[in-house]
Amino acid sequence: MRLPGRTELAVVLTVALAATMSPAVAPASRVAHSARRVSAPRAGTLYRAVGCVQRGPSVAYTHGPRRRVVALSFDDGPWPDTPAFVRLLEREHVPATFFLIGGQVTGRYRSLLRRELRDGDALGDHSFTHPFLTRTGDVRGQLQRTITAIRAQTGFTPCVFRPPYGAYSGSVVATARGLHMATVLWNVDPRDYTRPGAGTIASRVLAQVQPGSIVLSHDGGGPREQTLAAYGHIIGVLRARGYRFVTVPRLLGFHNVYERCQLTCMGEGVRGPLPRGSVLRHRPAR
Repeated sequence: MRLPGRTELAVVLTVALAATMSPAVAPASRVAHSARRVSAPRAGTLYRAVGCVQRGPSVAYTHGPRRRVVALSFDDGPWPDTPAFVRLLEREHVPATFFLIGGQVTGRYRSLLRRELRDGDALGDHSFTHPFLTRTGDVRGQLQRTITAIRAQTGFTPCVFRPPYGAYSGSVVATARGLHMATVLWNVDPRDYTRPGAGTIASRVLAQVQPGSIVLSHDGGGPREQTLAAYGHIIGVLRARGYRFVTVPRLLGFHNVYERCQLTCMGEGVRGPLPRGSVLRHRPAR
């Protein structure tokens, strides 16, 4: 595991999805890449986030490299409380990773999820119905249905997956890997789902964070006003300690994938230049 290298964004990969697969049934990110050196994307050009590319060993990640960065992650959304979390992150200029329950990824949240992508947040797979995946015979279906739901609402294909309850096995990790997703756990857990109070949530996070930490919290699954109230303080203290905030894929050194907007990004576009290490996908000719 390592953060992206220091090379300039002069290396852009051409990523082509298999043209014969329907988006409704295609595996998460069956991509073929060919690398070539091209000029860096120009500042001012509009791009939209369409996915990320995982790399590295087939393991369950609990943290990233031991550098002074931290990844905030929120589970069990999208949820009625999620817009308030997005507004907080926007005010603080902090990216986060949202692990989504596929059954909740509906048109109701379409614009919100696209807003998250525009902000630089990452979307992850948290199964379709939030079962114990070690007890179900349909792990692949749970993951694939969520990928399909996320892609249908946003055009984005996730490359990170978090098993509900943190329950996983070698088979679950392998299934996620087969769908081109890395399994991601955490090493900071304030147990905010128990609603112990905003002060307790904040103190638990701040006591556990280390360089490279992945922090688990929840924006969904129940009332989350305590978690929301805690995070303004958490972000301020961690900044004062010298931490930077990144998404889980960025923490693990994965590549963000973008494509250039054709006519319009429908309000979800980001302006270049793209983050270092990004991948530019060219639409296949029809």
